[in-house]
Amino acid sequence: MRILYDLPIRIKFAVVLVPLIVIIICFDYLQIKHNYLDYSDSQRLNQTLQLGVEINHAVHELQKERSISIGFVSNDGYSFVEEMEHQRQVTDSTIRAFYKELESSDLDGVFSIHMDDIELLKSQFQSIKSIRNRVDQLALDPLQILEYYSDINDVALNTVDMLINETRDKDIAQQVHALIYFLKSKERASIERAIGTQAFSHEVIDDELYSSFAALVAEQDAYLDAFLVIADQESFNVYSRLMSGHDVGEVERLREVVHDRNEMGEVDPAYWYDMTTSKINLLKQVEDHISDRLLSHTEYLYVTAFRKFWTFIVLDIIIGVIAVWLMSIIVTNLLANVKILENFTLRISKGDLSKKVNIPTKDEIGQYAKTFNVMVDEIVKSHNILRKERDKAKFLYNNIYRVSLVVFQNIHQGIFLLDRNFKMSKLYSKSMEKIFGEQKIAGENFANFMRPLIIPRDLEALEMFMRHLFNEDMDEDVVNQLNPIEQVKIYSENDGVVTTKYIRVNFTRIWRRDRITNIMVTVSDETESVLLQKHLEEAEKKKKQETEQVLSILKIDPSLIRGFLYNAKRTLRSISEKYESSKDGDLRGLLDFTFETIHNLKGNAVVIGLDIMSQKFHEVEDAIEELKTKEITGKDFLTILYEIDDADKIIDEMSSMLRKVADIYRKYPSGGHVVSNIMLIDTLERSVKVIGEKMDKQVDFFFKNEGNLVLPNEHIDVFRDVMIQLIRNSIKHGIEPKDQRVAAGKLARGGITIELDQPAEGQLRVIYKDDGRGLDIEKIKDRAIMNNLLTEYDAENLTDEDAVGLIYEKGFSTSQEVDEIAGRGQGMNLVKNLIESIKGTFKTEFESGKYFRLIIELPVSGNIQDQEETNEVANS
Repeated sequence: MRILYDLPIRIKFAVVLVPLIVIIICFDYLQIKHNYLDYSDSQRLNQTLQLGVEINHAVHELQKERSISIGFVSNDGYSFVEEMEHQRQVTDSTIRAFYKELESSDLDGVFSIHMDDIELLKSQFQSIKSIRNRVDQLALDPLQILEYYSDINDVALNTVDMLINETRDKDIAQQVHALIYFLKSKERASIERAIGTQAFSHEVIDDELYSSFAALVAEQDAYLDAFLVIADQESFNVYSRLMSGHDVGEVERLREVVHDRNEMGEVDPAYWYDMTTSKINLLKQVEDHISDRLLSHTEYLYVTAFRKFWTFIVLDIIIGVIAVWLMSIIVTNLLANVKILENFTLRISKGDLSKKVNIPTKDEIGQYAKTFNVMVDEIVKSHNILRKERDKAKFLYNNIYRVSLVVFQNIHQGIFLLDRNFKMSKLYSKSMEKIFGEQKIAGENFANFMRPLIIPRDLEALEMFMRHLFNEDMDEDVVNQLNPIEQVKIYSENDGVVTTKYIRVNFTRIWRRDRITNIMVTVSDETESVLLQKHLEEAEKKKKQETEQVLSILKIDPSLIRGFLYNAKRTLRSISEKYESSKDGDLRGLLDFTFETIHNLKGNAVVIGLDIMSQKFHEVEDAIEELKTKEITGKDFLTILYEIDDADKIIDEMSSMLRKVADIYRKYPSGGHVVSNIMLIDTLERSVKVIGEKMDKQVDFFFKNEGNLVLPNEHIDVFRDVMIQLIRNSIKHGIEPKDQRVAAGKLARGGITIELDQPAEGQLRVIYKDDGRGLDIEKIKDRAIMNNLLTEYDAENLTDEDAVGLIYEKGFSTSQEVDEIAGRGQGMNLVKNLIESIKGTFKTEFESGKYFRLIIELPVSGNIQDQEETNEVANS
């Protein structure tokens, strides 16, 4: 290499230019050759495509002739006669067009490569006449016809493949392959048409023919999928647009008929032929579109390649002549100017600065000459400027350092630098000592510094995070997402007092010459803002809970909830008073009384939709059930009283809220007995709906009161509680699920009916009925035995009437599980006790699988008819 460096400039120019000229000449030769090959390739491809299009036309018509011939033979020559004659004429015309294309075009280049393929195809076309004669004589069966015609089409398609499958253009080659796949798919569609024509003609398809049919459909779909994968967007769009509609859908439907193989006789073979022919004609339109586009594109390539070939030759000659002329002028002038500059530099090197170099050109050498001319003066001036800049830089350094100290003393954030060994810089902001309560900061390892302040898991993550920060290959934003102390709680100890702080730590890379030299760390004390945020979140949570309670109150009739809260508080107080006044220490009886009372309150809460209270009472029931399993002491019962006191507090809170929104309901005045009765019926109807939804059962409620009777005030509470218990029992145990009711011939929706009647003066009859499954005597006996209410011997001798009486015993339930609706064994016993508490009587009637009816007789005094209606009757 040293020899080349020492060569004169003239020789260097020669060394550089001669190989360059040789390379340019070689490149020109290769480019001319490439353009010529493009030209000849596009010309040949255009010719073979035109010839291939004619062959494809002949194949398309031969496909039709094949299907018609099979239909003709399959029907013993009685069908497809005229169609076959017409199709043969069309096929012959396309074959003649192929021969005409062979004679009219200049195909010497094509013949030299594909002569054997074309001669084979011509021999196949010549064999068509003998095949037709044998078809006319019915000397061939359908499978032979299919084989002969398919052989001709295979040769034709292979010839097309050989003709057009040679091109240097990648896009053309891809679309040619797409066309070949499409032609093969279309050929399988045509064979499918032929086999289907035979099958529908015979009205049956054997296993061998069915296997061929299924294989053809699979091959057709495979070739079509390959076409769709490599075809360009326009070909794909044309296919999607054309291959839709009634006929394509019918072919798919008839395929299913073939696959089913049971309804072959219901399809006319001519209809199958017409539908598949229509589909193949659509495929032919797609084929023609692709072929036309390929022809247009190859014609364009042919013209473009021809133009590029001669344009490049002419321009190459012109540019070459101009380049040689310009090169000779430039090189001569350049060598002369270099000689002048060489002499000038020799003078400068000897210290002669008295003369200037004179080069009149405006190129780089001319600019160098001007630069040399002022170089001496500039050296002196530059020396003076550098001295001034040095003094200025020293002043700025001292000033910036003082400003930095002032900033670091007063800024509220902690700021310092980390080096690649994770050591903290000597210069850091004063706030660092205040935030961390530590004086020893400079030079400390940051991980060791944070070790006593954060938990071990965060410390390990911090060490890994800092290693990633100094990794230049990792993106800074990505690494910062891994920051384990972006916001972290730290614990510091001062004079034995542990202080908790919330800090935010951010890291920023400092680069120098494509390398991370330091990390700038900023620390912010966010304790006050974090504590404030937590306070706001707690206040918001409390506000949300109060809002939910207010909304639950607003959804319920104020008179209902007011009455419930009053009765519930009075009832809960009675439990506490009963416990305090109990002298005999009968805690078991007191526990049963408490359970029965709470169970009743829970049912009322469920009915009016007060979920808060129903859930709380359910929790009290669970606590009581737990006590029932062990020996009870006074201390154990205190836990129940605590739960009751908690429920009492919730009632007080809701009463307070109710008073706050009482003005909303002032428009609902009291309406006497009638209003109370109406609200009672609404309550029962709502209970049916609420409990039905909880049990996922559809139940209708019916209330009959033809005598317009009004319940006395002293009976309303008992009536409501009894009806609610009966409704819960009916929906839980009596009303069947929808599918069981339909299977039993009942209406899908269950029904509960309450009827009021006055059979005699001073007597009120209440008839409660559901159309459920009634009572199962054997199941009642079994549950009684299981609950130790009966022995097996007693159960065998028990009458049905006595068995029915068992459902009113305390602790009896047929439910397998305990929920808010039933399962405690207290409901029907409560019904009995409530009726008897107002000196009423009741009678149970049922029919297994049909209904359950309870007839209640209650003593009343005075007139229980609706007085308002009585007045209206009197006035009328």
